[in-house]
Amino acid sequence: MRLLIDIEGVHRWAAKHPGGGKGLIDALRDRYPLVVFHGDVGTGKTASAEASASAMAAMLDTDGFMLKLSTRVRGVGHVGQMSTLIGNAFDHAVTLAGKKRFVAMVIDEGDAIAFNRGAERAHHEDRVGVNTLIQKIDDARKLRGRLLIILCTNRYSALDPAILRRTSLIEEFRRPSPSERSELFHRDLEGIGIGEDTIEELVRITGAHDGRPDFTFSDIRTRLLPHAVARAYPEHEIRAEDLLAAAADMEPSPVMVDSEA
Repeated sequence: MRLLIDIEGVHRWAAKHPGGGKGLIDALRDRYPLVVFHGDVGTGKTASAEASASAMAAMLDTDGFMLKLSTRVRGVGHVGQMSTLIGNAFDHAVTLAGKKRFVAMVIDEGDAIAFNRGAERAHHEDRVGVNTLIQKIDDARKLRGRLLIILCTNRYSALDPAILRRTSLIEEFRRPSPSERSELFHRDLEGIGIGEDTIEELVRITGAHDGRPDFTFSDIRTRLLPHAVARAYPEHEIRAEDLLAAAADMEPSPVMVDSEA
């Protein structure tokens, strides 16, 4: 991802090392500043996109801005509305970037905005909107790394082929593994006296079994842990039994099947 935005750094590297030939640098410069995060619901795509945006601005040591583009840019179906709203969002990003600043645009639920124009359900206005998005992604290269676009989606196969051809980096997000769930529980429960045996049992309960899928990050952080707090509040501190009961009572989010629109 750094290669998409640190254009000046790449040129300094090329000048310093013999392997950085002009043809290679030109190829890097011609890449589209578009990244796609895809995967099941609740696996941390949007949170990772926002964290990446912050990290990139810190790495560049410059003023940074983050814009979020949501399904609201689809509008309400008026002629040209989706195209206009997308164009306005990118114009705002270009203005913010100026000559020295960094802007990250996070497109949430990207399959609703960058969907396949060849799909049967795609209307004319929708296709025009996707055409505008593609044009703006093309134009983003002119900013030489000052604009990074991160598109998040649960339905990778529904994205327009032209969008995928322009994607420089594709990352798949999966439900957390046992070790990742263990790390999450250790971090979130640190300092409240929850023993290792309880955490190991939480990891087991939140894993796939009896036809159920693994819990997602969101299942644990926004549902299980608050449910445990609700069992304890306001009578007593959170205890192991509160956590274990909350985990046993919950069903994980169903797996979203990725199918083309």
